[in-house]
Parts: sequence; structure tokens; C-alpha cells
Amino acid sequence: MGKKKAVCRMIAVLWATIFLFGTLAPESVQAAAVANRIKAVSGIYPNGSYYNSYETVTIEKNGYRQSIIGHECAGFVMYVTRQVFQDTYYTGSPSYRQIYRTVSTKNTSEMKRLFSRAKIGDVIRWTGNGGRHQAIFLKKSNLGIQVYEANFGNDYNRVWYHHLWSWNNRTLWTSTASNVSVFRHKDYAKIDRMVKKVSLNKSRLSLRKGKKFKLAASVSPSNAYRKKITWKSSNPGVAKVYANGYVKGLKKGKATITATVRDGSGKKATCRVTVK
Repeated sequence: MGKKKAVCRMIAVLWATIFLFGTLAPESVQAAAVANRIKAVSGIYPNGSYYNSYETVTIEKNGYRQSIIGHECAGFVMYVTRQVFQDTYYTGSPSYRQIYRTVSTKNTSEMKRLFSRAKIGDVIRWTGNGGRHQAIFLKKSNLGIQVYEANFGNDYNRVWYHHLWSWNNRTLWTSTASNVSVFRHKDYAKIDRMVKKVSLNKSRLSLRKGKKFKLAASVSPSNAYRKKITWKSSNPGVAKVYANGYVKGLKKGKATITATVRDGSGKKATCRVTVK
């Protein structure tokens, strides 16, 4: 009888574990993927873009085409969301739904409760005495919330990754950060498909001086959203590589041609070239 109870308990624990991981695992995997993608974006954000009209979205509304131009913090958020979700966030974007909104930030416990509903990659937007600002939500902790943002800094072009907005920063929460809204992409699970592997049609190549050969790059998965390749030669005086993948032998020697995908994944492939 005791053995039967023990077996029943084990089965119950097993089913509970399956249920728990079955319900939580997909969301945690999505969140981890979003986090990794945001981290990758932090490495490829164009330097000096903060004050430029870096992002432009053209939309058609009521039969009229209009352009929404992003600069400063808005342009930065537009850039990040385009890279992560293949879909740019802008004020009024139909692809993003409002998760919550609050008009008062003086109650810290209330703000903690509200931000506990936020997911990594959500857009935070507020208006207040300090003007308007946008940022990307990363996570909530007992200290405050971590955000990814572009803002004024000593160098006037600062991007903060994992910047802390502490709960005890009363200037932030009672003045600047009133009217807080949080927006989430309607297809949160469908983050971009990053490249997993880059392959070339040649790993070794022998060229005569003055001759050309076209290297062809292929990426997987085939449905990766950004497949553009950057080509580079380790010795351009020996073997020059063009933007279309053509390699030209210039003089005797050796060089390595590297094809790197431009999606921030860092995936690359190389070809060793010998010019005779």
C-alpha cells in the first residue's frame, strides 16, 4: 500500500513538473530570445545616430501617405523594435497594443505592481514635466526597473544598456515619469529569425593575378529576416573583395576573405585565397 502511494506521489510530481515547464518554458524561451536580440542590437546601433533622423516609417492612413520620423530617444526605440520584432514601434502603431497606463507614479508599490506585468522588449513611454521619453523595458527588481535607452549624457550621444531607474529616484517617478504607458508587440513570440550559419561556395580558392571569382554566401535558416553580407579581405593588396562577393587577385600572396552577416548575430564564414 505504501509503495502504491509513493508511486502515485511520483506520478503527481511528474505531471506537475510537465505542466509547469510546459506552460512556463515557451515564454521563458521567448524572453531569452528577445533579451539576446536586444543585446545584439546594442552592439550594432549606429554611433552618432541619437541626434539624427535615423528611422523613418512610411504609412498610409485615410488614403494619405505620411512619414513618421524618429530621432533622439524615439528614433532609438524605433531602431531597436525594428531589429528585434521586424516591426517598428511608433506612436499610434497598430502593431503594438497598450499593456497598461497610469497617470500617477507617486505610489511606488503601485508602480512595482504595474511593471511586474511588463515583458522584456516592451516599450515604455511617458509624458511629464521633463517632456516626453521612450525606452525599452528589460526587467523589474527590488531596486527599480532596468531599461535600454538613449538619453543625454556627458558625450551627448549615450546609449545605456541595463540602465537602472531606481524606485527611490523621486525626481524620476514623481515629476518626469508621470503618465506612463507600456506597449507590447502583438506578436511578442515572433521575434526576428536570426542567422544561425553562414556558408561559402569555396573554403579555399586559387587565383591568378588579374583574375576574378565570385564567392557566393548562403545563410540558414532560409527564412532569416536579414541576410545581407559584409565582405572583407585580410590582405586587400593581394586579394580584393567587392560588395557583391567578387574576389580579384592583385599580386602573389595569401589572404582570407570573410563574409559576415549583418543581422548582429556575428555569424561568418571564411575562404583562404592564394594568388599565383
